[in-house]
Formats: sequence, structure tokens, C-alpha cells
Amino acid sequence: MRLPKHDLVSIEDFSQAEIERIFVLADQFSAALESGEKCTLAHGLIMATLFYEPSTRTRLSFESAMHRLGGSVISSADMHASSAAKGESLADTVRVVSAYADLIVLRHPRDGAARVAAEYAACPLFNAGDGSREHPSQTLCDLYILRKRKGRLKGLTIAICGDLKFGRTVHSLIYALARFGANIVAVPQAGMEVPEYVLERIAVERNYCFSTVSISELSSLAGDGGLDALYLTPSAPHQMALFTSDLPLAKIPSGEAPAALDAFYVTRLQRERLPDKGAGAEAYVHFDARALKTTRTQAAVVMHPLPRTDELAYELDADPRAAYFEQAAAGVPVRMALIAWLLEQASQRAARTPIAPEAPRFSPQPAVRCANVNCITRHESAYLTPRFTLARNPDRSRLMLRCDFCERELGAEFVGHVRTHRYYRFDDNLRGYVRQWIEEGSLAVFETVKQAEESGYEPYRRGPQREIMNAAGISRTLDDLAGQIIAGTADPGNMVIAGIFSRGTILAMRLRELIEARTSVRPPCISIDVYSGSDPLRMVDGGDEIDISGRTVVLIDDVINTGWTVQRAMALLWQRGRPAAASLAVLIDRGHHAIPIRPNYVGKNIPTVRSERVLVRLDSSPADAHRKSSDRVVIYSILDSMKEPAVAQ
Repeated sequence: MRLPKHDLVSIEDFSQAEIERIFVLADQFSAALESGEKCTLAHGLIMATLFYEPSTRTRLSFESAMHRLGGSVISSADMHASSAAKGESLADTVRVVSAYADLIVLRHPRDGAARVAAEYAACPLFNAGDGSREHPSQTLCDLYILRKRKGRLKGLTIAICGDLKFGRTVHSLIYALARFGANIVAVPQAGMEVPEYVLERIAVERNYCFSTVSISELSSLAGDGGLDALYLTPSAPHQMALFTSDLPLAKIPSGEAPAALDAFYVTRLQRERLPDKGAGAEAYVHFDARALKTTRTQAAVVMHPLPRTDELAYELDADPRAAYFEQAAAGVPVRMALIAWLLEQASQRAARTPIAPEAPRFSPQPAVRCANVNCITRHESAYLTPRFTLARNPDRSRLMLRCDFCERELGAEFVGHVRTHRYYRFDDNLRGYVRQWIEEGSLAVFETVKQAEESGYEPYRRGPQREIMNAAGISRTLDDLAGQIIAGTADPGNMVIAGIFSRGTILAMRLRELIEARTSVRPPCISIDVYSGSDPLRMVDGGDEIDISGRTVVLIDDVINTGWTVQRAMALLWQRGRPAAASLAVLIDRGHHAIPIRPNYVGKNIPTVRSERVLVRLDSSPADAHRKSSDRVVIYSILDSMKEPAVAQ
């Protein structure tokens, strides 16, 4: 029997009724396992487990579930020993493996990888964790044990504490608890709050929001009505007081028993997701039996998705309130239930009601990058084009897009129309036109004016322009810039020149010639395309990439405005190596820096208002005796977008 193409990428891919049915099946399989009954429900079916990250419980429980249903398993437990180590894309891997198996279970370090894999796999795909995004099957295990211990989910009050930013189980749990009508209190470690895209998702889809409190406020909050479960990642020494002293009994009516905490949910620090993977260890506290001796916690169960490191005391293992090994064991019947549910759908041929998207999915042209550096589209860009929908809660002054893969949002200040090659500064008057352009596939999106102009787009309306520098003036300024760079570089022989594509690259090539004429040293020259999805750094003369580590890098651009383009170029350089020194040279500095980046070498300072645009026009090849150079710098104003933009039919 062929399994229906029903993927579990997010906990939201299953309705509440379907989750309840999975729990019923899990109860049946749990009883069957205890009685030793043999099951052949999945006889003839093969599951493939593809794990790009380490796993014990998730992988083995999925594989055990399939074996106990009478099926078979093929596994790649270490993708570093697979063709992925040779550079094979995720899409190619799952297309090949789906020809070998009836079901794929995937774990991957990139946000949105499960969504990509589900689209390319011909068979159903279960997400076993993708980056810091979601881990839906773990949430099913958590909910199953929580309901089994407490008898219900609706009406429970759950405090979710600690690392709420990188914990993917936390995100799936929030979505599920919101749906089941539980009350959530977020208690994040400073700097690790619940991501905005998670908050916006439950606000729009569930009309749901929750309070965020500090650890010190949690005690007084508990006094109001009590907490039914505590989902906790302790991460600061001062939090020990929460575990070792009675919570205050204020605001409890006379004669009534104080409300109790029903569960602690302790997790390890998600160190592998931190930029500095060694950070946070010294601040992580130890959870022990003292936490269960307070007035409010005597009936609390202790939950942990495992593995634990040093945050959970081994002395708790023998305590009947410890539920974490029960959680791990539940992975088998719950995941058996997932597979059995798919088989039910195949036998019933039940048609799912399609969920209409909020807005048409689209890939803007020219393509823009997802703002999330861990998004799968940033790492498999050779075949994967970023794709967006309109954001759930748009900023009316900017075009807000949501990545279709990782769900992070991107704000674009400028939009364009592909057929007319005109760009506009976005405002709310353009929203209706933007929706039309999305539907007809003619929307272009730009993060900056520079990107729009580098893509060959012109402003919709341009004010009067005036020339502020001619070819001779540009030539004199470049000669002065070359002198500044030579004077500021101790060893020109160790210099690398990097130009920001495209006009910055042209300037870099010209400056290299001037530097060579004065020093007899010809520095290597790199072109950096900050908007390229793949291969953003190239040698202008061809040949192998140069190692910039230990060298002096001079970054070149034509105009610095806000500084965002320069910042992105620097980030791309730093991904390739660590230079001994870095400096920035620009032909024009407008002075509107949004970030603290100041050029070391400036050709000309031209203060302007924000509505004005400085445009540098450069010949791509140097002028000769028979052709006059058309180099020039002009300044013009960008007029506001009209309510009815002219669009060619």
C-alpha cells in the first residue's frame, strides 16, 4: 500500500482532530507493546532516516516504531559519510532516496530544510528537526505525556522559560498549546526571547498572544492562579532561588489551597545554535530534588526531552515524578501512531481540505535573499530560489515579505515592475498594485536603491538632475584616492583590493592600475556581488580564489549612503578569511550612515538630503584617443510614488 503524500513539516500540518486521533492510536500501541503483541501493519513498507545532525532518541524511536509495525528501515545516521559530503544537494538526496523508501524522516541544521525536502521528495516526509525552526514529532511526545500525567491540555497554564530563541521544540510546543487552549507564559533568558515570526504566527492564525515575564516575576505570577506546567531552561545562577524556596502565597483567597505547579520541563542549553558555541555554560544552573520540595511543586512532574548535560540531577531519576524517560519511551508508540495514521489515510483515501495560502507564493525578480542567515535558501542557492508570501502583519510603510521556507520576514523599501523596469519607493498606496504584480509574476523587490539601479531599473519619477563631477574630475579624484591608499598601507605588496559590484569593481580596477604605476606592485583584485545568491566573490582577472587571511584588504565602492551594502560586503569577505587589516575607500560619501561604518579614504564628501540620489556613471572600459570618456557623477531627487503608477500593458 502506497502512503499518501502527507508531510509533517510543522505541528500545524496536523489538525487538532488528527492529533487527537494520533494520541488514541498511541494509547493502543502502548498497550500492545506492554502485552507483547506482534504487529504487521506496515509489512512491506520501508522508512529511510536521513540525519544531518546527531540524534539518539528521535532516530532510534522512529526506526523502532517502523520495525515494531512490521516494516523495514534504511538509514544514513551520519550524512558526513554520504554523498552530501561530496556536495550533493538536499533536493537531489531526497529525490533519490524517495525512490528507495516509502517514508523519509529528516533532520537538518538549516531552517526550512524540511519544507524543501518535502517539496522534492515523492513520498511523505517527517521533520525530525530543522535548524531552530520546529521539531513537531517531539512536541507530539511532549503533549502526549503531559496529557497522560495531567488528564487534559485545555486550560493548563504553561510557563516556557530559558532559551526560547533557538529551541525548536519550544516553537512547535507554542503552536500546539495555543491550538489546544492552554495558557502560555514566556520566561526567556535575556536575549533569547521568542522570535517575532512565532509571535506573529499565533497572533494571526490563532488570535492568540501570551505574556512575557522575567524569572523574578514568575513567583508573583504563580500566586495569582498557579501554573499547571513549567517548561524550563534555567540559564542564570540567580534562578536557583526559584527552585529552592517556596513560592509566595499572596493573593490566594483565605481557606483555599495554593495553586500548584504540575510540571517542570527542563532542557539543555542549545549550545550548537549559539554564534559562540562555548558561551552560556558557566551560567547554566543545576536542577535537583530541592525544586520539588516547595509548597507549589510537590505534585509537579519533571520533564526533559533529553539529552541532558549537567542541568538535571541524576538523583531525580528514582523519583516517581521524573517523567523524562517516560517521554523518551513514548517516542515509539507516538511515532508508530504517526505511521499508522498515514496508513489509515491510504486505506480510507480521505481527501484533505486544502488550506488556501494567505497570498500567492512568488519569487520576486530580481530575487532577494531571505534575511535569515541560517535559511536553507542561503546555503543551497544553486537550485533553490527564495520564495515569499506577503507577511501576516505588514508594516504599512514597507513591503513585508515572509520566507516560504523558514518563515522569517524581510522588509523591502523599494519595489519594481519587471516589464517597465521602473522602481518605486514603497508606500501603502502601492499595496494593491503590488498584489497584482505578484499574481502576474511581474514584481521586483529591492533592499536598496543601489540594488535597483545595479539591476537596470530607473526611478518611476525623477526630479531635475545636475552634474557634480565630470570625467576629468573623477580622474583627479581617483588619483588622489590612490595616493591616500598607498600612504595608509604599510606594505602594498600585501594588499588586496576588493570592489563592490558593479561600479565599485570598475573603480577597484582603475585604482589598481594607479597603485601599480606608483609602486610597481599589482595587487590582486576581487569583485564582490553582495546580491548574488551563489559565488559572490570572484577574481576580476579569473583564476583561483586568493586567500585574504593575514593580508590588508581595501574595500572599494562608488557611493556610501546608509552603509548596509558595505556591511554585507565585509561579511562576505570575513566568511573567506581573516585579513590582518581592512579599510574602506569610496568615491562619494553622502553622509547618511545608518550603521557605524566610516570610510578611511574619501574622494569627495557630498552632503545631500534623503530624497536625493547620487548616481555614478562609469565606462566599463577606459577611454582612448578616439573616444571621449562618458564618466560623470550626477545628483537628482527621487519623487514620491504616485497613487496610480504608470504600468505598461
